[in-house]
Amino acid sequence: MPLNPQQRINRFEKNYSAYRLIIVIILSSVLMYQDYQGTYTVKLRSYLSASLYPIQYLINLPNNLKKSLYANFLNKEEIIAQNQELKEENLNLKSQMQQIYRLESENKRLYELFNSKPKAENTYLFADIVSTSKILNKHQIIINRGSRDGIKLGSSIVNAEGIVGHVIRDQIFASEVLLISDLEHAIPIEIVRTGLRSIAIGTGEFNKLRINTLPINSDIKKEDIIITSGLGGRYPEGFPVGTIKEISREVGNPFLEVEILPFANLKTINEVWVIQTNE
Repeated sequence: MPLNPQQRINRFEKNYSAYRLIIVIILSSVLMYQDYQGTYTVKLRSYLSASLYPIQYLINLPNNLKKSLYANFLNKEEIIAQNQELKEENLNLKSQMQQIYRLESENKRLYELFNSKPKAENTYLFADIVSTSKILNKHQIIINRGSRDGIKLGSSIVNAEGIVGHVIRDQIFASEVLLISDLEHAIPIEIVRTGLRSIAIGTGEFNKLRINTLPINSDIKKEDIIITSGLGGRYPEGFPVGTIKEISREVGNPFLEVEILPFANLKTINEVWVIQTNE
């Protein structure tokens, strides 16, 4: 039975599809083989990638520009912040350097004062604290050294930080010491930086001494180092007392009110040295 034209077209399309499938399979096999051999297809991919790169670049260009601008903005802010931090750190280091120079100068002068007299002039006797005064306004301690150990009335007492007080009563086996912070205590002092001399008195507080005899035009500053002046003969010259903490002036008062922070922690004393001046 002869085929009509429509059936012939359908059969032709089926045969054409089958042939096309076979050709595609053969071509794919050839390409896979060539890819396995690593010859033509590698170059082909390279050429295709190179030809597509400008298109990819143009597509991603707006997004890349946005990211670049954002990154530059952040970097600029970060650089400005880092620059500010470096300026502050530089200023801080310069300030510390100035303090180092000042302390070096003061320490040199203090060292000279310590060594201005023969070392054989004073003898030092180690002592422990036996007890402290139970009276609220009395800043006194008792040490385990007395007249049997050669302790004399008026002997100066120091610890590792500085001046502590002096002996006011001998008990043969022990001695009673009046601390420099006691309300009844006064000690001749000198300001290391200027050589200015005065008297520091106790305030009844362990961490505070006071000078109230300096004129308002006196050359003093906070953090100035205070040492013993040696005047009066009770305390040897050049021993550290404390630093100036506050400077104030009351209206109508011709003198400054100067607060001193003692070097020695007078509230928690454990061991001391008794300085005995050889006459």
